[in-house]
Amino acid sequence: MKKQIAILLSATALLTGLAACSSKPSTDSSADKKTETVKKSSKSEEKKASSEAKDTSKTSSSDKSASSDNFDLMIEGAQSQTDTLKKQFGDMFSDITITKGDGHTLVYTYTYAKDPGVTVDAEALKPTLVKGMKPVLNTLKAIAPDAKIQVIYLKPDHTELANITITQEDTDNIS
Repeated sequence: MKKQIAILLSATALLTGLAACSSKPSTDSSADKKTETVKKSSKSEEKKASSEAKDTSKTSSSDKSASSDNFDLMIEGAQSQTDTLKKQFGDMFSDITITKGDGHTLVYTYTYAKDPGVTVDAEALKPTLVKGMKPVLNTLKAIAPDAKIQVIYLKPDHTELANITITQEDTDNIS
């Protein structure tokens, strides 16, 4: 955006300079020239302000698009690690997926290979998950400040055992 403003100011200065060097015979009085210069300057500033407003709008929408593209790339990178995760957990999980959720949410879904036969206490598990996911969330936050992580545990029949959402506030509250 700074480049765009610099280019806009340079173009304005160039156009003003060219207008001053016009080959038009000088029959106007000094006061008329000053009035004309003020009018040109005013029009130039109006155009500049209008152009800057358009540039800001384009930049913010392109920033959002770039943020979304970077978030999608981050998810692709995380997805490439699912095979490694499966190996680390051995036969505990039949499937591990990483997908994009609502907004800037990274969703980890772990499907147990065998029914664990217990209920999962999501509230007791959350502090441990927050500590483990803090580096991931900090990386996501650099791309999307409102990023969240959702961790879902499923039984083999795909019934939900736990669904935990981790936000930046959660990671800020751990020591």
